[in-house]
Amino acid sequence: MNTFLQSVRYALQGLQAAFVGRNFRLQLGMALLVLAAGFYFSITRLEWCVLLFNIALVLSLEVVNSSLENLVDLVTRERHPLAGKVKDLAAGAVVVASAMAVVMGVIVFWPYVEAALN
Repeated sequence: MNTFLQSVRYALQGLQAAFVGRNFRLQLGMALLVLAAGFYFSITRLEWCVLLFNIALVLSLEVVNSSLENLVDLVTRERHPLAGKVKDLAAGAVVVASAMAVVMGVIVFWPYVEAALN
């Protein structure tokens, strides 16, 4: 049990380190707005699942992106095409997930917004 608790402690330290990052805080802020909208519009359980999954995916990928950026910086501080490519690929994964999260958010919220406007 001690090793499990130690693993949880390390994971929480990782999340704390991620929170220092500007992009993570921005994405977390957007997630809080989405959650507030979900409560406001009383979305369905399935819609909650879609939104929560997307929030977890985007935030998780941002943590992975930050991890890879730190690892690349640890290995080399020199400008190297492969180092830049690794960072770009990781950032690209966050962009893809974020874009799809926006699309899914529009799909979920559009009927509620449209009904509120009419």
